[in-house]
Amino acid sequence: LVGLARSVTVRSVLELGCGQYSTLTFLNRDVFPDLQSLESYENDPRWAAFVKASIDTDSRSTLNLVDGLIADSLAQTNLEAYDLILVDDSENADDRTKTIRTIVERRPLRPIVVLHDFEVPAYARVARSFRHRYSFRVFNPNSDVSRWHRL
Repeated sequence: LVGLARSVTVRSVLELGCGQYSTLTFLNRDVFPDLQSLESYENDPRWAAFVKASIDTDSRSTLNLVDGLIADSLAQTNLEAYDLILVDDSENADDRTKTIRTIVERRPLRPIVVLHDFEVPAYARVARSFRHRYSFRVFNPNSDVSRWHRL
């Protein structure tokens, strides 16, 4: 995430599965100085409450508690409204695979899509449809940066 912030201007982020590190990194003005909005979707109420306590005072952030699968919550979401989409949701690989598949099927042209924990083979299989991809395998967990068109 830090490398992306140095490479491209990121004003709006859709975070699927909020995180103690990712959410706070996005809201760190030294790392993402251009960030105007962070929209997070989380379906674990306890985890959402924990993260919300850390970000509650930042007006750029909205944390949405989702009832059910994150993938199902994307039907009404305009994916083109975001510069970056981070996929780090769900407690199991099947549910996150559904989230990745939903994004792939919608084919958003504008955002960069970052897939966390990319060492999971099911994620790589679903993400093959992205036209342009770069996987970071030096660190574990791995990450993948995907887009339908070149940066």
